[in-house]
Amino acid sequence: MLFTTVGTGISFLIAEGTVGALLIGLGWGLIALTVPSITADFLLYFTIMKKDPLFFLRRCLALSLFSLAIVVLVFVFGAIISAVDSKFIFPDFAVIVALFALIPPRALAVFSMSRIRFAGRTLFSLLQPSLIVLSTVIVLGLPANRMVTGLLLASLVGLAFAFALIVTIERNGRKAIGFSPIRMFRAFLTDWLEGRNEELESYLTELGVETEIYASAFAFRKKGITPPKAVMLISNLHPGPFLNIGSSVMPFLFESLMERRFGAVAMVPHGVSGHELNLVSQEQNERVLSWVLSNLSDSSYVGLATPIDRSTNEVATATSQVFDGCALVTMTTAPLDMEDVPSELANNLWGLTHGKFRSLALIDAHNCLTGPTTMTPQKVGALQEAALASLQISAEQRSMPFKVGAAHARPPDFDLKQGYGPGGISVIVVEVGGHRFAYVCVDGNNMIRGLREKILGALDGVGLDGEIMTTDTHMVNGVVPARLGYHPVGEVAAWEPLVSQVASVCKEALTNLEEAEVGVVSGQIPVTTLGQKSLRRVMGMVYRTSKLTAITLFPMVVICAVLSLLFLVR
Repeated sequence: MLFTTVGTGISFLIAEGTVGALLIGLGWGLIALTVPSITADFLLYFTIMKKDPLFFLRRCLALSLFSLAIVVLVFVFGAIISAVDSKFIFPDFAVIVALFALIPPRALAVFSMSRIRFAGRTLFSLLQPSLIVLSTVIVLGLPANRMVTGLLLASLVGLAFAFALIVTIERNGRKAIGFSPIRMFRAFLTDWLEGRNEELESYLTELGVETEIYASAFAFRKKGITPPKAVMLISNLHPGPFLNIGSSVMPFLFESLMERRFGAVAMVPHGVSGHELNLVSQEQNERVLSWVLSNLSDSSYVGLATPIDRSTNEVATATSQVFDGCALVTMTTAPLDMEDVPSELANNLWGLTHGKFRSLALIDAHNCLTGPTTMTPQKVGALQEAALASLQISAEQRSMPFKVGAAHARPPDFDLKQGYGPGGISVIVVEVGGHRFAYVCVDGNNMIRGLREKILGALDGVGLDGEIMTTDTHMVNGVVPARLGYHPVGEVAAWEPLVSQVASVCKEALTNLEEAEVGVVSGQIPVTTLGQKSLRRVMGMVYRTSKLTAITLFPMVVICAVLSLLFLVR
């Protein structure tokens, strides 16, 4: 109400330059724009839109506000033109030009997003502009023939443009991905705005490819006592693509499952993987979880481990430790930025260490980022060099008895908007030969530069060596407007609460440090992932659709408005 009345009042003031005109404009904004728009929204919502999953009342009002912003903008420009050229009759012509500018984007939004029937979407697109015209004719006395003719022409042009653009997108999209891109878009919005993921995951399943991921699970228990007190899962699945879709929720699901089933502390640090290994649905998550549970129930436990070894070069740092023939490796380029490590690194390390270990569990610590970055060949090569140097030493180390302590915390004031996933902070402390090393995992997507070193300083204060890792959960992606699409841990939240919490959890883990055994299971799990080709197809289709919309919508609106303006003035 404030926006439309003030905006329209200013346009009348520009056109006539008097206080009286300003007051008339305020009345126009209320009678011709605000009341008809709110009336249309309530009528639409309580009659045909209640069953639409996206257009609840607030969003109907939001679309009307966007539409009125276009109208007010046209009124202001129309007032300027009328002040210069008396052939432009204000506000009559401004109303008609506004209709030509308003209907195309409104129709495009409604027909691409709403799920109601065709007749309902047509009514949804045209009711607000129709009531605006009705108010200007009946209440404000504008010529009925001129207004109705303008409405009919604007409706015809606007609907034709929306249909033509949607048909083009549908035709091109079906060729690219095999089904309706508009329906997939609605499914995406339904999840992004309403948290309902079933429909979008069904489309991703159609796009997905059957493949296998490699996973290793390390279950630690008190010597001779079951069940496990801590479980670490490392795999090359990627915890994406965003929000609650696919494997985005895997770190939290696994932690919750281990906590419910065994009362165990669990962590899922980021493995060596990229977005092509995103699982496509919750059904695929269940496959992974079932595999872990089934194999852990049959695993044998041993009470020996090698001491931790850390190797560092100018770019990268790696640690390795061997449990029951399985090497657990952490890798980081901190304090240099790092992103997803390509799978070629895992393949290379497997080949270079062949025969020395029963399996390799490779962790991309994902703990340093300042902005968009890529893993250059130099960084990948440095990671490989550091990991290989560490593994070569571990392969020669003598295994000895070890102790394990574990603890977990979910601080209530840590949330998705700050970059924290719901899994919180997990710590597993391993003591071998008197040396205590803490595996610390924070549920988040990467970590701002410098925070890792700050936390390591806090660990040193409680007598621990360690490495700081994140899960790379994509539950935080798409929650806030941010340059990366999410906030890395520590980008917007204060550091001290996290540092203090990690130190507290580490102290708790030290209180239950005890002689331990470990059971390690590893192997291939058949799953459906998005895959590189499918990912390229979807991203290519999204890019082309966005580009097509960008280069047609605004020019079309401007051309319609200008043509109507030229026609009216002449």
